[in-house]
Amino acid sequence: MQPFWPRAARATPAGNATTDAYRSTQALAWTALLSAAALFVLLAIFLPRGIGALLSGVQESRPALAEVIEGTVLYQPPAAAMWQQLPNAVDLPEGTRVRTDERSRVFLTLSDGSTLLVYPNTELALQRTAIGRFNVQAQETVLRLFGGRVHVAVARHPALAERAITLLANDARLDLPEGSYQVEIERDGTTDVGVRMGAATLWKGSRAMVVTAGLRARLGPRVPIEGPLPAERPLLQAPILAGHADRSAWWGLAETEAGPTGVVVSRDDQIAFVRLTPDGAVKRHGEVGLAQAIERDIRDYQRLHLIIKLRVVQQSLSGGGQAGTEYPLMVRVVYLDGAGREQIWTKGFYYQNENNLNTKLGDQIPRDTWVTYDNPNLLQEMRPAPVALTRIEIIGSGWEYESGVRRVELTGA
Repeated sequence: MQPFWPRAARATPAGNATTDAYRSTQALAWTALLSAAALFVLLAIFLPRGIGALLSGVQESRPALAEVIEGTVLYQPPAAAMWQQLPNAVDLPEGTRVRTDERSRVFLTLSDGSTLLVYPNTELALQRTAIGRFNVQAQETVLRLFGGRVHVAVARHPALAERAITLLANDARLDLPEGSYQVEIERDGTTDVGVRMGAATLWKGSRAMVVTAGLRARLGPRVPIEGPLPAERPLLQAPILAGHADRSAWWGLAETEAGPTGVVVSRDDQIAFVRLTPDGAVKRHGEVGLAQAIERDIRDYQRLHLIIKLRVVQQSLSGGGQAGTEYPLMVRVVYLDGAGREQIWTKGFYYQNENNLNTKLGDQIPRDTWVTYDNPNLLQEMRPAPVALTRIEIIGSGWEYESGVRRVELTGA
């Protein structure tokens, strides 16, 4: 008899399938567990960042406080067709337009502390005035100047040193960081930008220019950026020689008490004012000259600079006459003071005062000699102080006289 030994168990096909299924299930479970753990780690790291990035870009519009300084100011709310009178102090929402006339001004304070002083005959839009709801760096301020003049004071940003306010003027874009800027669209469409503090970046098409403090630039409708230029801007439309030739900017003045009327004579190198007779017997007042309109508000100007090249050839009346207001050559600047009254600043020139008459408004110069009168402090001499320049007059005056000018320049900043 053979001994009995248990027969070894043999793997069957069904047993193999069960084992493989178990192992696959186990591997899948581990894979899912590890994937879930990795996903949790990724979400824990990146989800807050994503939410933060999303929220940091959320902006909300902020109103600007408008305070009427003087006159009647109009405003047009967003999506409104009609203009309304602006109350003395009101919050203006994003998209509002404001308009001043020749006698009104308004002061705007933006939510970041920046300010806008809007001068007469100006139209401005608060195109975009937004700030980040959760991120103070997400600030966007876009203004549009349609015409006139505005002074922009950009406040320091507490968290974004490179922040700039954008001002659109015709086809130009101005980026204005912290500083003080004067922007004006002139009658011919030219945009003049003056920088008192800071550094403005001017864009026109693909061209850009940085203008620093104490300088300015100009952007014409169909010309490239011109600058940087000196801060002082010309206030006269044309030189006196060219202006007299075509009368496009200058016009004649004449006043005669008795006797012959003086004449304005255009020569190659000068404009002469002449009132002479063969016997020199005229002893009544008469004046003749040229004038040019200025019509410019100068409330925020810091200086006016007047330059005249002149000479006096002949004068029969001593000094400036009995009242000190009759000189063989005079310059008069007519202006308005803060109360709207017309005032006149006068400077006369003479070479003789044999009768010791009044010369309170005059300067003595050599006879028949070209001299240059250079006054960079004209603004400080005008009392009461001016708020707007009306016109300039260049005049020959007195009994009998002959005088002339070659150059007349009036600039301001």
